[in-house]
Formats: sequence, structure tokens, C-alpha cells
Amino acid sequence: MKKWLFLTNVTTEIEADIVIALLEQAEIPAQKAFPGSGNLKATYGLINGVEIYVPEDWMEQAKEILEADKQSTVGGCPEE
Repeated sequence: MKKWLFLTNVTTEIEADIVIALLEQAEIPAQKAFPGSGNLKATYGLINGVEIYVPEDWMEQAKEILEADKQSTVGGCPEE
């Protein structure tokens, strides 16, 4: 049985889906959870955000992918 660990928290379910798609492109399994809402989605994460979990064995790779993606999007548009 896999042990799932917390990777990150995002604001909305749409952001969670984007992060999960990015991880799944690298063949890293990922799941989302809605904290404090039991089985309800609490308005699709708008109240408490959405947590992303990955299996323990994939944690380091997942962190690297998120960091690389963050680095590529932080700069914004290049100067003309």
C-alpha cells in the first residue's frame, strides 16, 4: 500500500488539476484532497484550498517538477 504525502496546496480545483496534469505528464501519480470538508468539496476548494498528495517514493521528483515549473513561469514576459 502506497503512503501518500502532502506536496502542496493551491487555491482552486482548476489549479489543482493543472498541477496534477503536470505531474502525470512525468508519470507521477497524484491526488487532490479538500481539507476540512469531509466528503464535500467546500465550493471546489475556494474556502480551504486544495491539497495535492503524491506517493512517498515520488516526492523528490514531484518537488523538482514543481520547482522547475515555478522557475519557468516566474520571469513573466521577456523584455523586448
